[in-house]
Order: sequence, then structure tokens, then C-alpha cells
Amino acid sequence: MLAGLWLALAPASVLAQVPPPGFVWYVLDELNRASFDIEDPTNRPVPLTEPPAGVLLPVDVSRDGVADWLIRWPEDQQFCGTGGCRLSLYVSDDNRYLRVFDRQAWDPDIRTIGDEVRLEASFHHLNCLTARNVCRLAWAWDPAARSLSERPSSDGEAVVSGFGEGVVDLGEVDGRPKLPADIPAAVFDRYLAGRRACGNPDDPDAFTVSYPAVASTPDLNGDGQRDWVIEAPSACAEQAAADYGYEVWISDETDGASRAFVAAPGRWPAFQVGRAPARLLDARPCLTGEICDTVPLEWNLAARVFRPASPASLSSRP
Repeated sequence: MLAGLWLALAPASVLAQVPPPGFVWYVLDELNRASFDIEDPTNRPVPLTEPPAGVLLPVDVSRDGVADWLIRWPEDQQFCGTGGCRLSLYVSDDNRYLRVFDRQAWDPDIRTIGDEVRLEASFHHLNCLTARNVCRLAWAWDPAARSLSERPSSDGEAVVSGFGEGVVDLGEVDGRPKLPADIPAAVFDRYLAGRRACGNPDDPDAFTVSYPAVASTPDLNGDGQRDWVIEAPSACAEQAAADYGYEVWISDETDGASRAFVAAPGRWPAFQVGRAPARLLDARPCLTGEICDTVPLEWNLAARVFRPASPASLSSRP
């Protein structure tokens, strides 16, 4: 039923387009490899030569008349887990495709809202700002940023957490989350500078390294580019916690990004996405059942920093 809904959203010219060979090869390789038994290579079904129906679907998320390709991986243990089943979306960009969504999700849906097509799915309560066990998160294609950008979801949620669900699961490298390829040099340098070594009381020669968390955010200053937040690293047993909660870095043509806000320890970033640009909210972390207190902030262009929003700005814009 979901596949039928997605196909109904795409114009006939998009539906008629044939998947590029690379997508067909990718899907077949993943599906055939998932059924391979390394202990007994003869214990496997006949290899697939065509993608199963409903797995590789043409959609038009960017609304440019060129097929974007949605991969609904089969609902089995190879592609599903406690976070749902894997869903991948590639959007056409000139003569190539961009992987803009690739992660596990529950109950995914694609629908047209106004003049844009939105991808929406459900996620665990740890990624929900309000007191919910499960929440819906939504995104739409942003041609300026050439990526998906957060949007209000169909259940009325217009505020998202700053360290919630990334649109692409990049995996890990050396035991820590892999960073996006487009991270600005200034943000990467701050990420490295913010790491801390934690000793092992049982082994004086051993230590572990704690790194800050880095996440991309919606456009916060109206330049059409996505911005960044850096979360303070975890405290070591023998060291005091970091003297900040998180930092906001704004895209900058000169240095790639510049620091625009430093939150107090124990604070958490959130973003009101029912407006453009998105509004930065400085939040107190909440447990399920609590009300999250937030302080709205506004961009000061002259000083290039975020400051508490004035009552006038809060009443004049949504």
C-alpha cells in the first residue's frame, strides 16, 4: 500500500524512467549477499537477477521531473532492527545522484505538502524533544543546501532535537561515529580539539578517548546553508565535565564555519523548523513525562552571534 502511495505521487514521466544500472547492481548485490551463508556457501537460494517488486521505486522528491530512487529494503532481519527497517533515498543532482537518506525507520511515508514532497518516519523517544515514546520526523528536499532539511511532521511536531536522527547512518570508524564528508574544516578542528583522554584506574598505561558529538542543523541564519552543533564530550571519572553544553557553528564563506553560540553546561540544542530560517532553541534536557524548558534565540547579523530573542521578534514571526 505504501509503495502504491509513493508511486501515485510521481508523474507519469518519472514512473516511465528506467533505473540506472548502478542502482540495479547495488540492490541485487545487497540482497544476494544477505542470503550468503559463509559457513556453507551451497546453502543459499538461487541468486536474484532482477530487483523484487516494490524494492526499487521511482519518486520525484526534488520535483525536477527527473526520477529520484527510493529503496525499500525487504522487511527481514538483514535490513530491520529495533529502529525499524532500512530505507534509502537517492536524489538526482545534475548528472549524478546524492544519497540523502539511508537509515532504519518505522512507518515511512512520502507525501506532498503544499509545493514540496516530504519524507516522514517514526523514531524512538530518545530522539523526541517532547514527552513521547515515539515521534514522527519529517524532511523535504532543499535545493540550496542540496540535502534534506527538517520540516514539521504530520503529528504536529515542529521542534526537533539537535542531536537526534541523522538522515544517513554513516556507521563508525575506530569506535566512534563517522563524520559527514561536508563538515567544515573549522568544525572538524574544534571536534579534534574538544576530545579528551580518560585514564583507566585499573591500568595506568591504558586510556580511552572521548570525542564531542557533531551534527548538521537546519539553516539558522538565512543563508541557505546548513549549520552545525558540537556537543561537549563525556566527562572522565577523574576530570571535571566540560565547561560548555554545546556550541553552534554557522556556515561562513571565509572559514567554512564560525562559532556563534556557546551554551551553558547541561543545556541541549533544539530547532523550531516550522519557519525559515529555523529558530535555535536553548533547551534543558528532559526525561519522558517532563516539560522541556527552552529559551528562543535569534541571529544577530552585525555581531554574528545568537542572542535571546526579543518579545517583538517572537510575536512578529511564527
